[in-house]
Amino acid sequence: MTSTGISEVVGATILLVIAVALSLLIFGYFYGYLESLGYSLANAFTRSCEFTIMNVAFNVSGSSISSMGIAIYDYGNTQCAISGVYVLNESVIYQVASTNNCITNPIVRLNPGQVVILNYTSLSIPYGTNYDVKVVSCDGFTVEKELGQ
Repeated sequence: MTSTGISEVVGATILLVIAVALSLLIFGYFYGYLESLGYSLANAFTRSCEFTIMNVAFNVSGSSISSMGIAIYDYGNTQCAISGVYVLNESVIYQVASTNNCITNPIVRLNPGQVVILNYTSLSIPYGTNYDVKVVSCDGFTVEKELGQ
């Protein structure tokens, strides 16, 4: 007696291809949700840097911002190394401070629960438009706070 049909290997391969295609379709549908969930889980397990800008104070001399103080609080569960401080608006970015070697020479290291005040003098940032102060950590975590007028 002869049997007609496909072999077990071909049948298993077709089922595997169908399963992979369906899983890719489902993954594509839920990608945004999975991305945010994965980011949250990664932060929980990797102990990433988390901080906030508590307050920004500045002094104006003539028509420019001459000095600035930035209070930063590390609310995360690991040490944060700060790599850059910027003042920006819609069209211009002013580099207040930055480092080229985060490992040996960050701007400052914050321990969990610590507050650090960064003071910068001798600035010459034109005053008159709304700015945001942006602080960047060595692992890429960024925080912005409005400087205002």
